[in-house]
This record gives sequence, C-alpha cells and structure tokens, in this order.
Amino acid sequence: MKTITISTENSETYSSISNFFIDYYMTEANGEFVKVYLYLVRLLNSNQAVTVAAIADHFNLTENDICRAIKYWISKDVLRLNYDGNGRLSGIVLLPLHAPTMGLKMNSDAVSILKVVSDNTPKKQIVVPDVEEEVVEDVSVAPTKPNYTKNQLANAFEDTDLADIQYLIETLFGKPLTPTNCATVLYIYDSLEFSPDLFEYLVEYCVEMKKTNFRYMEAVAIAWYNDGIKTRKDAKAQASSSKALCNMVFKSLGIRQRIPTDTETAFINTWSKDFGFSNELIKTACDKAMLTHPDSANFSYVNAILENWNKSGVKTLEDVARLDKEHMAKTATRNLKNVGNVSSFSNFKQTRLDSQLAEMEELFLREVNN
Repeated sequence: MKTITISTENSETYSSISNFFIDYYMTEANGEFVKVYLYLVRLLNSNQAVTVAAIADHFNLTENDICRAIKYWISKDVLRLNYDGNGRLSGIVLLPLHAPTMGLKMNSDAVSILKVVSDNTPKKQIVVPDVEEEVVEDVSVAPTKPNYTKNQLANAFEDTDLADIQYLIETLFGKPLTPTNCATVLYIYDSLEFSPDLFEYLVEYCVEMKKTNFRYMEAVAIAWYNDGIKTRKDAKAQASSSKALCNMVFKSLGIRQRIPTDTETAFINTWSKDFGFSNELIKTACDKAMLTHPDSANFSYVNAILENWNKSGVKTLEDVARLDKEHMAKTATRNLKNVGNVSSFSNFKQTRLDSQLAEMEELFLREVNN
C-alpha cells in the first residue's frame, strides 16, 4: 500500500500528547476519561484558573463524571493532586508516563477530597447457599425499613462511604440530611445493599429527574432492587430504556417532550413491567388511541387498550390482529341481526326522484341567474 504523510496549512496551536498515553493508557480507558485527560493537557499552558464545574460544563457532563475521570487517572499514576496549607485542593499535576514494563501504581492517592466513591468496590458479600439447602425462588421483594436508633445512625455514618454519600446528597439536593433522611440513606445502603457507585448514580438520577426528595429516591431504589439492579451500568441501561419508551409514547400521543409526571411514569411501568408489553405493542396501542380519538387521546385511554389486551392474553402484534379480526366478526354478526329486524318502513317502495331533482336544480339555477 502506498504511504501517506500528515501535515497542516494553518497556524493553530497544538498540545503535545505522550505516545505512551496513546499506546498504553488510552487503550483501556473509558472514552470520557480520555477526553478529560486531553482537556487537562490542553489547559496545561492556558494560564487560567480551572474548576471542576468549568470542565464539566465544557463537556456537558456532571461534576461527578469529571471527578471519576480524575480519580481514574490518579489510580493509573497519570495525575497527582496538590493541596494548600488548609487541606484544600489547589492543583492537578500531570505526571510523566511510563511503558507497561515499568509498572503502573494502583493506589488512589488523596482523591477523597473530591468526594468520589469507588466504581467497583461494593462492601457487601453475596452468600451462596449450600447445594443441599432448599433453593427458594427469589421474588425480589424489598426488605422492610428498620427503625434505626440515633446511636445506630451515628455509628453507621462514621463509615467513609456513607459519609461520602451524605456529602454528595447534601451537595446535589441542596439541603442537610435530617435523622429521617439518614435512616432512608442507611436503609438503601445497608438493607437494599446498594454499592457506593450505584448509590451515587441513584442520587444523580434523582437530580436529573428534578426529584430531589427522599421519598422519591427511596421509591426508585426499591424499584431497582426489585428489578435486580446491582450496578451503575444496569441502572443506566434501564434508565435509558425507560427514557426512550417515554419519549416514544409522548411522540405517539403528540405530547410535548418533558419530564413525565409520577402518574405517567406509573402507567409506563405498568405497561412495560407488570403487563410485560414490548415497546412495539405499546406504540401500537398509542397509534390506535390516536386513530380513535385524535384530539383527546391520553395515557388513560392507552391504558384502557392495554388493560384489555392484557386480559385477552395479547403478547405479539399477531395477537392484536387476531383480536381485531374477532372484534370485526362480532360487529358484522350484530349488524346482520339488526338488518333482520327491519321495520315496515324499510319495505316502503320508493319512487325515482331523478326527474324531480333535475327540475328543482333547473329552477334553482334560473333563480340564481336572475
């Protein structure tokens, strides 16, 4: 193959990236982490003040996303944090990179100042029963929230992970935790066994949904527990799927895109989870609602259609077609019965009115012309 050269004709400035980074570090890193590192290299010679918030705004990410990226590169011995005399973060140092043969240090440094929890260090253990024990089917019913004492709460929040979660909630929710709030947090962390990383995403999800109250957070956590969600990846996948389904329903019903209400969310969860309908079936129900009531189709009307399908055992589009065919056959039979009950008026022999109508039309045109 013929070789090519890479050149430029403009006077742009450029940032120097170590080949070690491209060859070794970049290949295993998350794409968002790579972007953050490259941006830090770009800022190296900018001589301007930098904040985590500004970096987050540049990439349209959350501050927690930026903190996770920085924490990752610290664990890879790519970055180091500097602090002032009061223990406040004062700088980020880009360290020399090394080939894999020289080894990569895996300690996390003093990144706790960023209040970021580990992405893969769940503290709970999964107990596997012995083979001889009776295996009971897991119905994923969330445990009841315990009545914690003040001492239990105080002792629990001495845990570093819970302290970081508390800091995150108070920062993003914009309010301090009350004892009742602390009980909710401990319940989700301990009883529902949320890892710090999953709990962090739970808080971010609530903020994204503009539901910064603890009842909503607890309800979402219980729903995730019942759905068997254990990791941030699983939660993100479900949230993305739910958002796509909600957008599809809104679009099908001609509703302006917005955050769904609690009632609308409950309807959608019932259709997809309780009834087990696919997105395709839900969209078909929305389309039928619009065809029948183009000016007034809403969630309640779609719910009525899907409730009927659920009772009729509908699982596929073929089942819908079968149900429609049965309905049409019943309607045709009913109409035939009505035709059989003709009245004496139906037997009245009508005369042809063609000539009379023609004469009336002629008189009308003559009147208009005059």
